[in-house]
Amino acid sequence: MFLLLVVVMATVRVPHAPRIEGAPVASGRGSWKQLLGNRAMVQLCVLGFVLFFACYGQFESGLSAYGVEAAGISTSALGTALAANTLVIVIAQFAVLRFVERRRRSRVIAVVGLIWAVAWAVAGYAGLGHGSQEMATAAFVSTYALFGLGEAMLSPTVAPLVADLAPEGMAGQYNSAFALVKQLALAVGPAVGGPLGASLHAPYIVAFLVFSLGISVLAVRLGRQLTDVQDQPWVAKSRVVARGGAPVSADV
Repeated sequence: MFLLLVVVMATVRVPHAPRIEGAPVASGRGSWKQLLGNRAMVQLCVLGFVLFFACYGQFESGLSAYGVEAAGISTSALGTALAANTLVIVIAQFAVLRFVERRRRSRVIAVVGLIWAVAWAVAGYAGLGHGSQEMATAAFVSTYALFGLGEAMLSPTVAPLVADLAPEGMAGQYNSAFALVKQLALAVGPAVGGPLGASLHAPYIVAFLVFSLGISVLAVRLGRQLTDVQDQPWVAKSRVVARGGAPVSADV
């Protein structure tokens, strides 16, 4: 399939993009130096790395290995946990969107860190506690459900924040930089979490519980670097959208 994709991509002919009159002169020419000079963006990239390393990078690697080796979770129960994660995301996104739209983005991310800290504590009970196998399974499924709640809160929060931090003409560069950080975290997460989750059970839980609390700390620090509009986008009383080449008030 990958070889077929190579053939398809090699035969695609993309038409030249039309010239847009009146486009900003510096559009698409922003430098990486300017991006790295944006302290809020750099802090968001650090925060993003921890987010994806401590949660998304553990779902199918360290946390799964921990559940099987430490908590004795069966493969069918592991599938149930993954299903619970997806189900919570699907159900919670409607209520969560209404909850987060009027709250500071930095505070929302900080709350996610606390939720994930609770999730890791519940996972610790599942594998390190002395309850029954049924209790361990229920706790492990709850861990994945709590992670899903945090994911639903992050979806409408982080990506728009990256876009709002980007100066005019640099939205693509900012999004690609954050995507690079995300992919690095998703690569490093399993490499670190897999061996830890399979063999060093207590250090694994403690380490990622600390990482989750670190998310809250980093989010609060990020909030100090954000402007009111970046952290609370609803404070902008009016938005302008381009329609037919002319700026038109969104309220009209």
